[in-house]
Formats: sequence, structure tokens, C-alpha cells
Amino acid sequence: MNRKLFLYVKAFSDFGNFMDMIVLNVLIYAATGSPVYLAAAMAARTFGGVLSSLFSGVVADRYNRRYIMIITNVLRALIILILIPFPNPTLIIVVSFLIGFTNTFFAVSFSSEVPTIFGEDKILQTNALVARLTSISLVAGFIGAALITDFLGYKITLLIDASTYLISALVLLKMNWETGSANRVIAVASGVKEKVISIFHDIKEVYKYLTVAPMLMMVNVVFLVGAFAGSSHNLGIPLLAEMIHVERQGFFYGMIWAVWGLGSVFATMILPRIKPFIEKQLYWVCFGSAILMSTGFIIFLSTTMVWIIFPFAFFTGIFDAAFTTLHATILQKSENHIRGRIFGVGMLLKSLGFALGFLVAPILLEKTSMPAMVWILHGALILTTCVIILVASNYKTKQKLLTKAS
Repeated sequence: MNRKLFLYVKAFSDFGNFMDMIVLNVLIYAATGSPVYLAAAMAARTFGGVLSSLFSGVVADRYNRRYIMIITNVLRALIILILIPFPNPTLIIVVSFLIGFTNTFFAVSFSSEVPTIFGEDKILQTNALVARLTSISLVAGFIGAALITDFLGYKITLLIDASTYLISALVLLKMNWETGSANRVIAVASGVKEKVISIFHDIKEVYKYLTVAPMLMMVNVVFLVGAFAGSSHNLGIPLLAEMIHVERQGFFYGMIWAVWGLGSVFATMILPRIKPFIEKQLYWVCFGSAILMSTGFIIFLSTTMVWIIFPFAFFTGIFDAAFTTLHATILQKSENHIRGRIFGVGMLLKSLGFALGFLVAPILLEKTSMPAMVWILHGALILTTCVIILVASNYKTKQKLLTKAS
């Protein structure tokens, strides 16, 4: 088996995933003209992912993961194709939920099989290649969705989108490997119950750990508020695209995200080159990246001038990727016995913060304007980060004094 082909299958599925992110949001906004419906579609996708995350791991551990990936790819294709004859708003929200639901199943099964296929000793190199291919898929998917929707219409975009999932499924069908999951049919319901109970235990254990690791606690607070603020630009960018050119909304929507994606790719190239500096100032670079990321979003979402939007979208992509990467790096420095739970609870809080943002953002839109909504939510992140920096500086100073005294 060509093992790298397995990674390209994932990249191809990601390409389809990023395409439908654009086309579904454009479709529901074109059908309703309502930011509330747009937010509902985005929130539905998030909730679908949160719900499936409760038991996708249980399923991946107890069934053949290759079959799970094949089935979810086929299901994603069929779900997308439903919208071609029936593009009504309610169905788009349902489809968004189902796409979020099935995406998580595919992602969990894929990630679980990487060590089995490539070996435990090559996980780091493999994950680096996966990240690079994901970034390329992101840029290509957003540009593809923008150009195809603009020139050929949303139906062709949906057809191509569905075909990427089907091709991915066909390739997986032709591939064969010794799967790491057991082919046992065990009641999933009990696994789900265990998972829900374990989440509460994990949160309790993580909280205990964070009380003795205050810097990690502070980084997670910034990350949580960052997820909350993220709803504003996810909702704001399609609205900005319409303000730039109402008839070419899909094109500008995709291109803004594509330029942002290029900034993210650039960040992944720069960060390793300044590793010594980052290691010395890890927390402060992470906090600074959060502030610069939010500043970038505020600037380019406050204007309709393309010559400002694209450069600052690129700038924002750099610091968005830096913040996310450095946050993960800080979490990875936690002790091994609790590291998995730190990440698990962090992802749960991120999803909940994101979902809460999609409840608050439409209310702010009705009361104010799109730029004001972005200012308020990303301003909250900047303010929170500044407070955290002051608290962290005070903590570090006290630690140094205690060290000298001892």
C-alpha cells in the first residue's frame, strides 16, 4: 500500500470540507438575506461536531476505522447533493449540522489510524505533513469555492464538492491495511454513557491541575475567549463580502479566507526559524499573537476597501496560526499523565465558546452593525489578554522573588 496516499485522501476530503464551508454559508445568506440564519447554519455545524465528539472516539475504537471513513465520505457526498434540488434554508441548517457531525467521525478515525499505518516513531513527521496538506487544502478549497461559485454557480460547486468525498471514499475502498481497531460489535450506548461521565471527571482533574499551573490556566482563558470572539469574524466575513460586491459575494468570501490561509501557511514556515526566541518568550509571544490576530480582524472587517482587506487578512492569518500553534505547544508541555485530558477539555471549551459566540453575535448585529459586533467581541479578547498579561507578569515577578529568597 502507498502509505502517503492515505494522507492525500485526507487532504482531498479536507478540500471538499473547506469548499462546502463557503458554499453553504453563501447559499443560506443568498436565500434569506438574514445574518441570524447565517449564524444558525454556522452554529449547527459546530453543534454537530460537539455532539459527535461525545461518541465518535468510542465508535472508532470498536469498529473498522477504514469502513467508518468510507461511510462518512459517502454520507457527506449524499448530504451535499440533497441541496442541489432543495436549497431551502431549513434544509441548509440541517445539512450543516450533519456535515459537522460526519466530519468529526472521519477526523477521529483518520487520526486514530495514523500510528497504525506509519508507526509510532514517525508520528511527528507524519503530523507535520498532514498539517501542510491541510493548509494547502484550505487555500485551494476556499479559492476553488470562490471561483467556481462566481463563474459557474453554486450547483456546480456542490457537485464538485460531493465528488471530492466520493473520490476519497473510492480510493479508501481500493486501499487495504491491517487496521488498529477491533472489529467487535459492542453496544455503543454504554460507551457514550461512559464518555459523558468521563468528561466530568476529566474536567475535575484538569481544574485541579490548572490550580497548580496558573500560567496554563491563563493561556486557556485567552483561548476560550478567542473561540468566543471567533464567531464574529466567521459571521462577519460573508457579510463583508456582500458589502464589497453583492453579486460576487461567494468570490470575495472565498478569496478573503484564501488570503488568510496563505498567511497561516506563511506562519508555519516562519515559526520554526525563530524557535530559540519563542522558547524563551513562549507565553508572551502567544499572548501578543492573540492581540495582533484580533487587531487584524478588527481592521479588515471595518472597511470595504479591498487594498486594505487583503493585506490585513494575510497579516491576521499569520498571527491566528501563531496563536493556535503556540497554544498547542504550551498545552503539550503539561505533564504526560494529564496531557490528553488537558487537550480534550480544551477542545470542548473551544467548541462551547464558539457556539456561545454564535448566540451572542446575531443579537449584537441586530442592535449595532457588523464592524461594531467585531469590535465588541474581538475587543473583549484584546482586553482579556491585556488583563491576563498584567496578571501573568505579576505572577512571574513573585515567582522570581520566591526563587531568589529560597
